[in-house]
Amino acid sequence: MFLTVKNPTAADQTVPQQPPYIDNPFAPEIFVTGFSGLSNLGGVIVLTLESVRHDHSRPQPTLERVVVGRIAFTTGAALELVAGMNHFLEQQGLSPSRALAGGATFQ
Repeated sequence: MFLTVKNPTAADQTVPQQPPYIDNPFAPEIFVTGFSGLSNLGGVIVLTLESVRHDHSRPQPTLERVVVGRIAFTTGAALELVAGMNHFLEQQGLSPSRALAGGATFQ
């Protein structure tokens, strides 16, 4: 068996067409008050989401940070999310770059 590798030309590098978008009004929705961290697992970016909740099983309910989900992204999808979130926040007058310049940190 012979295998040849073709050097791609500009004509070969067309952007693939996106599949049709189907909205699902029944998709689960998660309320998030923060995120606990990020990790890179072999090129898959994992975002751990958390929410602050009261533990009512105790006589004096206390606030706790509870993991409510994790989202795993391809690196391309993670980059698209960051760019999209930054663009949206800028449109809303909530500039991420100004927040970082003002001393905002991740904890």
